Amino acid sequence: MGIAQREVSVAGTLCRLMSAGLVGLSLGVAPAAAATGDIPVTANAGMGTGDIGTSDSAPAGARATGGIDGAGNAAVPLTTPLPPAAAAPAASTSVPRAAAPASVASPVRGGIDSAGDGPAPASVQTPAAAQIIPAQAAPVSPAQPAPAQAATPTPAPQPVVAANPLAPVSEAIAALLATPESITPSKKEQEALATFYGARQTMPVFVTDTGLDARGKAVIARLDAAGEDGLDPADYQVPLPKKGATAGDLARTELKIAVAAMTYARHAQSGRFDPGRISSLVTPVRDIPDATATLTKIAYAPDANAALAAFNPPHPGYKALKAQLAKANGSAPTIPAIPTGPQVKPGASDPRMPTLRARLGIAGKPGDDLVYDPALVEAVKAFQEASKIKPTGIIGPATLAALNVGATSSSGSLRNDVIANMERWRWLPRDLGEKFVMVNIPEFMVRIYQDGRVIHETRVVVGKPATPTPLLTREMQYIVVNPAWNIPPSIARNEMMPLLRSDPSALARRGIQVVRNGSGGYSFRQDPGERNALGRIKFMFPNDHSVYLHDTPSKALFQNDRRAYSHGCVRVYEPLKFGEVIFNAGLPGGNWTEQRISKMFGGSERYINLKQRFPVHIVYFNAFVDGAGRLVMREDLYGINAATKTYLGLDGKQRIADSATPKTAPRAR
Repeated sequence: MGIAQREVSVAGTLCRLMSAGLVGLSLGVAPAAAATGDIPVTANAGMGTGDIGTSDSAPAGARATGGIDGAGNAAVPLTTPLPPAAAAPAASTSVPRAAAPASVASPVRGGIDSAGDGPAPASVQTPAAAQIIPAQAAPVSPAQPAPAQAATPTPAPQPVVAANPLAPVSEAIAALLATPESITPSKKEQEALATFYGARQTMPVFVTDTGLDARGKAVIARLDAAGEDGLDPADYQVPLPKKGATAGDLARTELKIAVAAMTYARHAQSGRFDPGRISSLVTPVRDIPDATATLTKIAYAPDANAALAAFNPPHPGYKALKAQLAKANGSAPTIPAIPTGPQVKPGASDPRMPTLRARLGIAGKPGDDLVYDPALVEAVKAFQEASKIKPTGIIGPATLAALNVGATSSSGSLRNDVIANMERWRWLPRDLGEKFVMVNIPEFMVRIYQDGRVIHETRVVVGKPATPTPLLTREMQYIVVNPAWNIPPSIARNEMMPLLRSDPSALARRGIQVVRNGSGGYSFRQDPGERNALGRIKFMFPNDHSVYLHDTPSKALFQNDRRAYSHGCVRVYEPLKFGEVIFNAGLPGGNWTEQRISKMFGGSERYINLKQRFPVHIVYFNAFVDGAGRLVMREDLYGINAATKTYLGLDGKQRIADSATPKTAPRAR
């Protein structure tokens, strides 16, 4: 058959199909095919429908081959009834697709179709005007197959979501947090629980739906071991859930563990009571941990036990006392008291020697242990040196007093003294400073630290028990050379006025001026000079107590072992050597020397501001470990150690109420 005849045949076939209503006008005739002679039945109209074609060799009346169109939909079979030719819009060039009934929303297709059109919104329904009206075609002959029905896609099965086994516990936690006072009376802890568990949508941290989880067990283990750090495990007890516990029981355990952890962290880091209750002169700077931050740290730390233990002081002095406590725990160690008596010199015989040997751990010769022999003399010298007493080997009142500090009495054992001193380490900032000055009152010593090591130390004179030196942390800011002394009102009232009444010229001889002020009272001022009570230099760290470190004209007092003579300030031995270190720390690069500082002595007051400031910590440790690893006990000069033990209940008595003040507390000036 020629090409022209084939074109006529194709045209005739299309006409017969159109007359029968089986092909609409939207099906255009494709251009002539290549040499193969295959002619498509339809051509894509550019709307992304990707209609499926058929070969002219297909048997008459056969269905078009099904497939997937460009939009991912099943192709409409050619046997689907189409509108008659008169009903089709003249401008239409595409095959209308079978639509769902008007009451059914059209599904949204994912993404962009092959023509670049976006999917219709899910809420848009197929308009009635867009529905395809079946053509009034001639009945289909029995020989023809019945028109195919459009396949209805089967909905994909929805995933089955398993119920959260912790949901009942979470709901019970939410119910308990509605009345948080049933969990803890502390308002701050109530707020922390609400904030922390609110952020977690009340999901638990320490329990599962059956009992404690690994994190809960780690926290309980640390609470049970609180005694290692001198804390009382009874303060953090949590009733553990029994087998078969309800969701409500587990929720209560969860919150009780959270409260116990917050309490432990606060006690470990900042102490178990407010130090200011001992005295108005006990004013340290404590780092009190934030309760919400505490729970967050424990909840997300790799090791909850270690995270909780880390709230204890990181300072070497604290850790050294903790090691001493480990030795003392369970053994109830005691220190024998050595009776007072006359001075004992090497070689003498004295009935107190067996007790002294027991105190220092030196064995004597059988039947001759009353002699103060060379081995015991060397042990006494070592003790004197460690106690900052002249190592003469002679046992006098000062040595006996030092030996008897911490001796067992009705006030408790050495173990309790160690715990009380560990407690006072919690009163200090966690970061003492890269550079800092520390004055230890019972030791009568001041040290300057840099990068964790002592770079200078010297003796000091501290306040008398009647006028104690305060405990504080403040910043060294400036130095005054040739200071004048503006005498505090308390000293003026208690000392200057009585002296003035007894001898009107006494103050003038000391260079003290009496100035009548506008209110009718008097003020007292001592000009700079050799007789000035502050000496030639003072080191200033402004504070509410008006105390500072300074020189003194009373040099002889530094030779005494018990150096408590001042009105509260701290007098420094060899202030030029001390000043050289302070100047170079606060004014680096200045190459300060004793000679350079001394050249400023004489004349009027001179202020030198430090470019780099650093903390000054005035502390009270009468139990500490020296450089040789030995535990040293010193006199409880102001009764602060006894008061600490009373507040902690270490003296066998019930803990003092928060509002109470021990009788042993030092008086405020």
